[in-house]
Amino acid sequence: MITLAEDNPTPGQPAPSPVGFDNVPATETPMDLKVQGQIPSWVQGVMYRSGSGKYNILLDNGDTFHVGHPFDALAMLHRFAINGNQVKYSSRHTSNGVEKRILEEDPTLLTFGPDPCKTIFGRLQSVYHHISNFNKNAQLQELDPEFDMVNVTITPNFPIGTALEKETGVERGQGLVVKRDANTLQLVDAETLEPLKMFTYAHVDKKIQGLLCASHHQYDEESNKYVNFMVRLGPFPSFQPFMIGPYLPETSSDEAISISSSPPPPPKTQLCEPIWRNLGAWQTMEPLKPSYIHSFSMTENYIIIPNFPYYYSFGGLSAIYYSCAYQTFYWDATRHTLFHVVDRRTGRHVATYEADPCFSFHTSNAWDQLETLPGGKTERVIYMDHCMYTNTDIIDASFELGKKQQSDNDSNSTPIKTSKVDLDKVAPARYVHIKKNTEGKSDHAIEPSQVRRYRLGQVPDGQLQQQPQQQQQQQQQWYQSYQRFSREYNQRRVASYTVLAHDVELPRFNSRYNLKPYRYLWGVCESKYAPSYASGAVRNGLIKVDLDKPWQGKNTDEHATAKIWDEPGCSCAEPIFIARPGDSGGDMEEDDGVILSIVNRGHQCFLLVLDASTMVELARTWVGDFNANTIHGSFMDQYGKGVAVN
Repeated sequence: MITLAEDNPTPGQPAPSPVGFDNVPATETPMDLKVQGQIPSWVQGVMYRSGSGKYNILLDNGDTFHVGHPFDALAMLHRFAINGNQVKYSSRHTSNGVEKRILEEDPTLLTFGPDPCKTIFGRLQSVYHHISNFNKNAQLQELDPEFDMVNVTITPNFPIGTALEKETGVERGQGLVVKRDANTLQLVDAETLEPLKMFTYAHVDKKIQGLLCASHHQYDEESNKYVNFMVRLGPFPSFQPFMIGPYLPETSSDEAISISSSPPPPPKTQLCEPIWRNLGAWQTMEPLKPSYIHSFSMTENYIIIPNFPYYYSFGGLSAIYYSCAYQTFYWDATRHTLFHVVDRRTGRHVATYEADPCFSFHTSNAWDQLETLPGGKTERVIYMDHCMYTNTDIIDASFELGKKQQSDNDSNSTPIKTSKVDLDKVAPARYVHIKKNTEGKSDHAIEPSQVRRYRLGQVPDGQLQQQPQQQQQQQQQWYQSYQRFSREYNQRRVASYTVLAHDVELPRFNSRYNLKPYRYLWGVCESKYAPSYASGAVRNGLIKVDLDKPWQGKNTDEHATAKIWDEPGCSCAEPIFIARPGDSGGDMEEDDGVILSIVNRGHQCFLLVLDASTMVELARTWVGDFNANTIHGSFMDQYGKGVAVN
C-alpha cells in the first residue's frame, strides 16, 4: 500500500498507516530505566526481545510505503540488561537491507501478508524475477547481514560452527542468533545488537539442506544438543530432523562462557532419517504434504514433528507466484493432523500418529515414559502439550497484532478505525479485497486455544545404537525391509488427547522441567477488557494455569484455577519465566520465580515483573512513548548462558 506525497499529513516524515501501525524508534545508546517497585536482587542477566519496528517507509519521491501485516514490518531487537532494580535498555532496527530493497522496488521480496494491489500480470512477473535473481540474491545475502528480514525468535549461545566463528570473530557459545520459519538466520552482536551475518544452516554444516525449518528449536541439556528439522519442498517433499552438539561449551554453573583457553572440539551434526512418506499410509492413504510448522516437540528419546492440514499449495511453489505466505497456505478440514515420530537414538522415523484436523503455533513441554499394562507388559508412551486450535482462524488475528490502540485513560483521543483501508488515501485506487476465514462470523470472533495433552501410545522403542556395529548394520537392513512391508510397522496409530486449560498462547514453563512431567504453564490470554483477537487491535492479559487441576470452563469463572494479570488498555507480550537460583531437586517449588513481559498501554510501553507463583506485580519500568511490538524473547543469565530460551 502506498500513500501519495500530496496526501501525506506529515511532510518529510512517513505518512500514518492507513491500517493502524506506528513506527517504533530505536535506542542504540543504552539508557537507564526508572523502576517502580522492586525487582528481586537475584534477577540478573539480559532479556532479548525480537519483533517488528518499521511499518511505514518514506520513499525517495515523498510517497509512503505501508506494511499491511505486522509479520512483514522491518525487524527490530530490544535488549534489557537487568541487575536487580537496575535496568538498562537499548534497541536497534535490523532490516535496513530490506528497507533498501523496498526503496528499490525489489520484486523478489517475500512477505507473510498479501499484497492486495498486485495484479495477475504482476504475479507472473514475480515468478520470473524470483527464478532469474535466485543466485544474485544468494550472493547479496552473503554480503549484507540485513538483506532479509528475520524477526521471530532470538537464541543465545547458538552453535554457529567453526567457519562462521572464524569469519565473524564470535567465540563459541557467544553467538546471538535471530531465527524464523525459513532457512535464513541472522547473527547479531550480543551487546550492540548490530547485525553481523545473514546465514543458513548450511553455513553451520553443509549437510543441512532445505528451505524451511521451525522458528522454535529444542534443546536437551543432558546431551547438550540443539535440535531442529529441515523441510524440502517440491514433488517429493520431506522432513529431516538434525541435531548439533555440543550446543554449549563445558562450563561450571558460575563461570562465564568463554573459549579463550583450550577451546572445545567444534560442534558436530547428526542428520536423522528423512520423513518422506507417512508410516500408516496403507491405511490412511494420506501422502506426505508439507504444512506450516512453527514449533515441534521433543522428549528424551523422540522428536515429534506435527503435520497440520494447513498446507503449502502446489508444494510451496505458489509462494513465488503470490509472493506471500498467507495466500500460499490452505486449510483442508477433510484431512488428519499427523504427528511424525523420530527416534533420537537411531535417527529413524518409527511411527506416525493421526488426530483430528487442528492447528497450533506453539508447543509446550513433552516427555516419554514406560507404562505398565494389565498383565505386566509395558509400553512406551509420549505425552506432549500444544496450544491447539480447531481451525486456522487465529491466522486472521495476526493481522491485528501491534495495531494502534486508544488508551482507556485518554478520553480525548479519537478511536482508531482499522477495519477498512481508506481507498482515497492509498494507491493504486483499485484495492483488491482479500477474503479472510473469519469474515461472516459475529465480530470476527475466533475460538480461543485449548491446552491439549496428547498421548501417543505403543511407541516403537528401538535400541539399535546399543548393539555391535556389524550386528547394527544387519539390523538396519532388516529394519528397512520391515519398514516397507510390515503391517505392524505401518499400522494406523491414533493420538488421543485431554484438554487441560483454555485460552493460553505463547506458552512458557520452568525450563528445569524440560523433557519431564511438569505442572505450571504461563502464557497470554484474551483481555476481558477487549473484544476477540480478530475484531480489532489485539489486547492480551498474562495467565498462569495449573495443569494438575484441569479446568473446562472459562478462566474468569469463580472457581477457575487460573491466575491472571490483566489491566484495562494493556496488551502483554509473551511471558518469560525466570526461576529463582537454587537446587531444583530440593525444596524449591516449580513456580518459584518471576515473569518478565513487555506491556503496551495506549501509546506507551513498560517492562512488567510479576511474582510467577501469585501473578502479583512486583515492579514495572517505563520504556518509552511507543509500543514495543515483540512476540518472542529469551533470557541469558549473568554468566552468558541462556536459561529461558524460545
